[in-house]
Amino acid sequence: MKFFVISDNNDTYIGMRLAGMEGVVVHEYDETVAALQKAVEDPEIGVVLMTQQLVSLCEEVVQDYKLRA
Repeated sequence: MKFFVISDNNDTYIGMRLAGMEGVVVHEYDETVAALQKAVEDPEIGVVLMTQQLVSLCEEVVQDYKLRA
């Protein structure tokens, strides 16, 4: 099981990379939803970490994934 980070901040992303977590830096709604969908579809990823700002950006999509899990 791996962690995956979806961040809107380079410093947060780099800190998580130093801890051994893979991830991406995104800023727009479409990028965020695409990154989340890719992470959810990967069977090796067990935990997705997102910054609060990105969760707020696409809250309905995040809630949908939470309810289906």
